Amino acid sequence: MAKQRRLKNADEAFMGPKPSYGPHNPIPESDEDRQKEYRRATHWFYYFENKKKATETVLTYCKRVLKFNKKQIANLKKVPDYKYRMGTYQHIEMINNGWEGYPLNEELIERVHNKIFQAEALGKATVKEEDNKPKPVVIPPAVRMRKKVMETIWHDFDTMVVDKWMEGEFDKKKVVFPTYGLLQLHKIKGAGINMFKEKIQFEYDLVSDAYHKKCEQAVEAYSHIKKGDLRKMLDLLTNILDDIDRLKANTKVTRIPRAKKPKASDAQIVKLNYKVQDDEAKLVSINPIMIPGKNKLFVYNTKQRSLSVYANDSAAGFEVRGSTVYNWDDKVSITTTLRKPDEVLPQILTKTEKQIEKVLSSLTTKVKKPTGRINKDCILLRVL
Repeated sequence: MAKQRRLKNADEAFMGPKPSYGPHNPIPESDEDRQKEYRRATHWFYYFENKKKATETVLTYCKRVLKFNKKQIANLKKVPDYKYRMGTYQHIEMINNGWEGYPLNEELIERVHNKIFQAEALGKATVKEEDNKPKPVVIPPAVRMRKKVMETIWHDFDTMVVDKWMEGEFDKKKVVFPTYGLLQLHKIKGAGINMFKEKIQFEYDLVSDAYHKKCEQAVEAYSHIKKGDLRKMLDLLTNILDDIDRLKANTKVTRIPRAKKPKASDAQIVKLNYKVQDDEAKLVSINPIMIPGKNKLFVYNTKQRSLSVYANDSAAGFEVRGSTVYNWDDKVSITTTLRKPDEVLPQILTKTEKQIEKVLSSLTTKVKKPTGRINKDCILLRVL
């Protein structure tokens, strides 16, 4: 602070005191002396100018002398302050500090005022432009998701399916739609999957009404298509709906439960070797942390096409050591080969326990005891 004060005193010693005029310091009488003093004084204000304080000085002058209202002051503040501060501040300070007459004549004062008025007009135009500028449109999440669905998966459906139907192509080998993979590719989840399902369901209902002749309008709309081709359309739409349900089920089972698991569960599954996902089978494993403590586990071996069901009635539930599941009852636990996994597995993923028992009892393949071993070909389907 002392160093700053010495510097200020040195500046004042060089530049002189702050200009102020009145009986204590009369304005020179001759034009030459007045001109010289005016230059010295305006240079003093320029030298010691503080931009923030100088701006406030000009704004105060606008209110007091030019009678600017709040709106006009707001307009001025819309432009960079140098546009109305530079070339005006020093002259305004001279007026504020008692200077009268030459060279601060009416012409110079008018130039100062005009510069301020021009800056205010520029600010006014800026305000008007901002008012006319369209406000940013906030798109609700549901609308954004619908737009994404229409531009991705639905566009794919139009291109890969509807266009071919329009061209008279119904061959199942030529008209295919990999729903599961496309939904994953476009990262369509939750509400987006439901939106797509609604549209496919609508298409299915129309074709079904035409095929079964339940609606005259639907029959007329599809009258140019043979009944056998309508059947092929229904089969494809059914497969799409099944894939959608399967993806929804897989998304649900991969969520980590909110309830905290014992630390022992974390330790148990560290070395568990299993298959996280199988794109061909369209299956995703559950989080293995859900296995310890449960009483029923469904495992599908993608290589052997075998389904293993582990069960017990112990309060402690399953235990996992290494890559093996323990504490299952060999009297009620089974392994069986699936001839039609595409039909059975979706039911394992979505049905209730009693409904699953009916599905398993309807299988005709040979049943054997499981080993408890989990390997790189095993999808952890579900726990109960």
